[in-house]
Amino acid sequence: MIEHRNGILIAVALMVGVPAITLLATLHQMFGTGGDGPIRASAVQAPPAPAPAAKPAPQAPAAASPASPASPAAAAPAAATPAGAAKPAAAAPVPRRSAQDFSASRPAWEGYLQGADPALGKQLAASGKPAAGVQACVACHGQAGITPTGGIFPNLAGLTPEYIAKQLADFRQGTRKQALMNTVAQGLSEEEIGQLAAYYGSLAGPPLHVGETGGEAARKLDQIGDGARALPACANCHGLRGLGEGPLLPRLAGQSKEYFADQINAFRNGSRQNDDVGVMRAFAQRLTDSEVEALGQYYAGPR
Repeated sequence: MIEHRNGILIAVALMVGVPAITLLATLHQMFGTGGDGPIRASAVQAPPAPAPAAKPAPQAPAAASPASPASPAAAAPAAATPAGAAKPAAAAPVPRRSAQDFSASRPAWEGYLQGADPALGKQLAASGKPAAGVQACVACHGQAGITPTGGIFPNLAGLTPEYIAKQLADFRQGTRKQALMNTVAQGLSEEEIGQLAAYYGSLAGPPLHVGETGGEAARKLDQIGDGARALPACANCHGLRGLGEGPLLPRLAGQSKEYFADQINAFRNGSRQNDDVGVMRAFAQRLTDSEVEALGQYYAGPR
């Protein structure tokens, strides 16, 4: 019984004594010789102020010439800036922003279409400009913009004015190359390009027989594409069954199979490079010869 009581006393002494000793040590650190008193935030001392720069000693005035009295300029006080000190450079102007900084640039050919007269374009298409080496458009593209014999000459009827104006501008600048059309376009003024584009853009396209030939492979490429070869559906850009989609994505329906194949091959070999960011050049590389032939027949229809 006595041993049990002694054990309890020892446990209580430890429970009270250890915290008490810790408290006394802390108070001694704060108020005793171990420190300068309670812990306080120390003030941050400001750095000493720099010594003022020594002023330059005033220069003695130059002696006046005995032959003439001192002029008013000689009597003027010295300049405030010390001799030899560089003058501070003027602050560079801050560039300003305007709404025009974020506006997309517009192509020059858009201006060719402003106020373009289709009637004048019709006259030019029929007669050409012999003095400038420009033959009549109807000689290759037909009386109503539909090539009667097919071949590599495209139908212009059914295309948009914007697409025709862009292609003529590209032929004129050489960004699209074809010897005959480069010569023709370089003989036309900007106003005449706009007139021809407005005229042919107002004509109805040829009768449609899309999908009557070409087979299932061509239909699939037109409507579905081939994801395994990163070939999107032709309809995504050229409209379902090649009817056109937007002003600069041309109609394929009704073009001859010879013209279709000629343009795909031009994209393949790089002789035509005026496609947007090279998409047609990339797609043309992924098509096989048999697929190019089948698509040409699909869009042209029976002849």
